[in-house]
Amino acid sequence: MRLKTKPGDFRVRELLDEAYIAEHGPHRVYLVQKRKLTSLEAAEALATLADVPTADVGMAGLKDRQGVTTQYMSVPGGRRVELDKPELKIRLVGGAREALTAEHSRGNAFELRLRDLTAHELELLERNRAIVAKLGVPNYFGEQRFGNLRHAQGWVARELMLGHDERALKDLLCAESPHDAGQLGRFKAALREAWGDWAACREIAGRFGEHHSVFEHLRKEPDDFRGAFYHVSSRLRLIHLYAFQSHVWNRALAWFLARVSGEKGARVAASIEGPLVFPERFLEEVAEWKSVLRLPGDGLADVEVPAQRALFAEVLADEGLDADRFRIEGVSGFQLKGEDRRMFVKPEHLRVQREGRAGREDRVLSFELPRGAYATLVVQALLAEPRRGPLDLRALARAGTGRDGAQGRGDARARRARRPHGRPPRQGRRRDLDQSGREAPRRRARRARRARDLSAGSGATRAVRPPTPGSAWERAARRRARRPDGDGSGA
Repeated sequence: MRLKTKPGDFRVRELLDEAYIAEHGPHRVYLVQKRKLTSLEAAEALATLADVPTADVGMAGLKDRQGVTTQYMSVPGGRRVELDKPELKIRLVGGAREALTAEHSRGNAFELRLRDLTAHELELLERNRAIVAKLGVPNYFGEQRFGNLRHAQGWVARELMLGHDERALKDLLCAESPHDAGQLGRFKAALREAWGDWAACREIAGRFGEHHSVFEHLRKEPDDFRGAFYHVSSRLRLIHLYAFQSHVWNRALAWFLARVSGEKGARVAASIEGPLVFPERFLEEVAEWKSVLRLPGDGLADVEVPAQRALFAEVLADEGLDADRFRIEGVSGFQLKGEDRRMFVKPEHLRVQREGRAGREDRVLSFELPRGAYATLVVQALLAEPRRGPLDLRALARAGTGRDGAQGRGDARARRARRPHGRPPRQGRRRDLDQSGREAPRRRARRARRARDLSAGSGATRAVRPPTPGSAWERAARRRARRPDGDGSGA
């Protein structure tokens, strides 16, 4: 099965609270459809055309560059904007009393094309469809949450919790990734070669234009690796913090579902961070927890249900941690914040349509999910393999079912790296480099150029005003993205 082969294979449409859009209001509300653009790039183009600061553009969430995504954006006044280009379409749909935020979103509608399904996958899809429609799917965090594993950086937050400060910093800045290419790959290789010579690393980082303040700090304080994290962008720190927190939550939910499924078993699917369990029947134990599993904060102090606290303690022990060490002290921006998260979500209006020509079996899935849920989890649930008898997730992971076995950086570090197998490096392409934090200035410059190109010939008369690096607007936008708005924001 292939997913996201072409931009049109993955379509996301944002769903808003019906009461938000009015006929008039101080804020203009636009429907924005983009292709191969990030939400930030589209917002900057809209700001240029409306002749307002980029920071004034309101959004309910960030949508991914991949696929065709449709979302709403609000602008306080400014020029009226209409744009119709292949990569970006903007249409005025009404007004609003206030700026658009995540609170106004009620979820996303998805349309996904699955290409070249095998006969066995078609059987699984037919078998599992009714189960998914009836029971829903576990509300796991999706693979796009774990770009740190895709880039072979391991769990940076966990290494800090364990006191392995230098290892955490080195993995963050220069871990060798199968997706490294061009200047980025050369930069990371040079850092690995010069590691320990902080003056040389400072010079290398200065030439590349990233992380020079980290190595300037180490040049003055050679052993203060934890202090060096203060000079890493807060956005990058949060990405790695929430990745590990999400991993702990996923593992806790998967272990719980495996155990309560008992002798009757459940369906199992592989994922980049471990096997995922999808129940075959209604589980009373889930109802006893009111279908809520706490996303744990510092030291598990906010986990009030004793059974949940014991479950998380077991997961942390498997990671070499205990509750007291489930925190990062001494580095601002690394504070864990807990919140309740639904254990299951139900895809509404689930439909499966057959498409494709002779010799090819394609299916188009359409459904709706609440904000914060991942569409790719619905695909995994539909194609998950049924297994009978008690499930041993540790054994499945060791066998490679969970794709978190011994791949990557050598046997001693393989479990920590959890690099996905079966994916050859993509030469000459750079995807998801925001997870490695190397090209933020280039991305900002590229977004500005793209906004200029998109606004050319559309009546815009002023130069684009991209947000200042690290500005309040950009930080706020990234904070909105930390609790992903489904696959629209991180697929």
